[in-house]
Amino acid sequence: MAQEHGALVVSVEHRFFGESQPFAGDKAGPLATGHLAFSNSRQAINDLAQFTVWFQQERINAVHGLPADHFNTWVVVGGSYPGALASWYRLKFPHLSAGSHSASGVVRAILNYTQFDEQVAAAAGEECADALRSVVAALEAGLPGSKALLNATALTNDGDFFYLVADSMAESVQYAHRDALCDAVTPPFRAGKPALAAYVSFVQEVFFGQMGNSAADYDTQALADPRTGGNGRSWWWFKCSEVGFWQVAPSSGSIRSAAVDYEYHRGVCSRVFGRAALPEIEATNTYYGSNVTAGTYTFYDNGVQDPWRWAGVQKPVAGAGVGVNVIDCDGCAHCQSLYTPSDSDPPQLTADRNMLRQAYKTWVARGNGQ
Repeated sequence: MAQEHGALVVSVEHRFFGESQPFAGDKAGPLATGHLAFSNSRQAINDLAQFTVWFQQERINAVHGLPADHFNTWVVVGGSYPGALASWYRLKFPHLSAGSHSASGVVRAILNYTQFDEQVAAAAGEECADALRSVVAALEAGLPGSKALLNATALTNDGDFFYLVADSMAESVQYAHRDALCDAVTPPFRAGKPALAAYVSFVQEVFFGQMGNSAADYDTQALADPRTGGNGRSWWWFKCSEVGFWQVAPSSGSIRSAAVDYEYHRGVCSRVFGRAALPEIEATNTYYGSNVTAGTYTFYDNGVQDPWRWAGVQKPVAGAGVGVNVIDCDGCAHCQSLYTPSDSDPPQLTADRNMLRQAYKTWVARGNGQ
């Protein structure tokens, strides 16, 4: 899109993630709970507004000899939580942007997000989902020894371990590795044999090896340390304080272990941050409008198999220039429209990108504003 419109792409890091630490060097740790009071989505979009004005003045106008009041046409883009930020930025700062692409934007805060696991089961299909349930049962029966199979003996909290197990399945569906997962566990299950060994091989080769995850990512004892908690601690702060997204096991038909329940999530918030209060879900949804936002000139798309889709905009909403599309194809999952296009893309994904391309033309033609 940038090439088509002769545009500059600028990528901004979120405060309290990566190197963007407002309290870097603090003896208590840059991610001390007291510091994280300044970590929230409202502050994040205000950062983006301030950055936009600064970049326009200092890196465009001053460098190219343009008038001080010159303002280029800006389009904001993001996927997942950044997709929500892109939508919220457009809603709150319409004069600083012409349009927004919210790919799999999680704009609806949810406390007990049982639909997440239900969508994983639906996307996997009945036979694969049953195979995954059998794997979880085998891991539960094999405790504590089963932790060694996933390099997870350091996870002393069983909930942490089964959160790892749940993510190894859910993220594989979420990030278009569903076929690899199901192709591994379904054949032995169909033959009446244990699927555990095939699952372990998949985790080691794909979830750890290709996707870059590790068992250490799920150690809430490590997350509790503000000096070493890293991006995981920063993201859990959002889950505990503002957006929830607690991926709680459904009461029936759950793939994930029942150990990953409401009390587990509340316990993480208590152990990691000393926080007893629940996330401010209603305040977040009231401030931004949830998935019935009043924002304008925004394109929302979601993959039909994405477990995050239920936190996004999937139905038409009032507002000028708002486009909504669910990419309904086999394998279409999280932030799929942001992937590099290829000749093997399903036609539904190509159609979505064509809708987006038309939206860009409209945004650029109209310029910044309401």
